[in-house]
Amino acid sequence: MIKVLISDEMKAQAKIEAQKRDAFIKHHFEVEHLSSEERDELGFWGEFACSTALHQDWKQNIRENYLTIDSYDIIVNGKRIDVKTETVPEGFARKILSKEINDDKAYGRRLINKGQFDLLSKYDLVIFGLFIREIPEVWYPLGYLETKIITDQYLPTYDRPYGGRYPFPASPVPTSLLKPFNDLLI
Repeated sequence: MIKVLISDEMKAQAKIEAQKRDAFIKHHFEVEHLSSEERDELGFWGEFACSTALHQDWKQNIRENYLTIDSYDIIVNGKRIDVKTETVPEGFARKILSKEINDDKAYGRRLINKGQFDLLSKYDLVIFGLFIREIPEVWYPLGYLETKIITDQYLPTYDRPYGGRYPFPASPVPTSLLKPFNDLLI
């Protein structure tokens, strides 16, 4: 299983980048377990870790400024990639990582907020990764999927497949559809 430990250098740089981007970012949702600053930093941790897992120098993927929305987070094999990182409680994270999670149960889908959904047209692929909420220093890649599949088949909704509603409209991508992260390794 691939995993990337977030270094102190990555953490420090994520804090710098989150502060630089703060004036230009539109937050699409809030979560109870992280402040918006922590969530922003965690997103950078995910991007840095993903670059590292793909054998790239994570520092090379840092943008000069954040005046506009990015065109990609990482490029791999000529593909423009957006990295989506989330935190998941340990019990559910272990099920996701061991591929025992049911797509139609809690935490069985990877969510893309409706506010970010239209941006998917700029990317070729989305890589999904997670941090175990109780151990947030280790990033795990879950896999990837072509954005065309997501935009054609998984429109944002409030409705969860197992009943109830998401706290915000989101594109619910089944975890079982994700293609192996290892396929992206050069």
